[in-house]
Amino acid sequence: MRKIFLFILVSMLLVACGTKEDPNTPNNVDTSTQEDDQNDKNQTELEDNTDKEPGGFAFIHNGVSIYMNTDVEPVIDALGESLEYFEAESCAFKGLDKFYIYPGFQITTYPNEGKDFISAVEIMDDSVSTPEGIYLGSTVDDMISAYGDDYVESQGLYTYTLDDSNLQFITMEDEIIAINYLAIVEGLE
Repeated sequence: MRKIFLFILVSMLLVACGTKEDPNTPNNVDTSTQEDDQNDKNQTELEDNTDKEPGGFAFIHNGVSIYMNTDVEPVIDALGESLEYFEAESCAFKGLDKFYIYPGFQITTYPNEGKDFISAVEIMDDSVSTPEGIYLGSTVDDMISAYGDDYVESQGLYTYTLDDSNLQFITMEDEIIAINYLAIVEGLE
């Protein structure tokens, strides 16, 4: 079940990277300049994220705090070599999104000004948990006891927001089947 969910998640991510056709744009118009301008705008708007103190939700593993929108290099140095690594052309920025897989979780990054910043942490199995003790298999009641009721819920997706990060719990039949920490990146639609 979890492998199917991960396959669907990765498939959705790859589909999201596809180019969009604007029905108002004639087929013979070159939109690459427009896309480059949008990428430049995204890069410029991210400058504010690069120099600020970490905030929001943090995933903690072996004493290493992992915050969204922070430089991944010190985190990778502290965690050690990942089990798996892969990269793909970024959908939103110039450069590569990078994926570091560790036992029980994955870190995803986005490029900005020659550095890679953390965009997501996905808990992949029940061998790890949030700092508050919530893991895959916990119940919605466990989640609410740990995080409170200040969430937005839509069809079993519970989202908590703190500063520039979201913490999402996906549930099925009152059981948490996915946990994701996500960066909120200003200027990114």
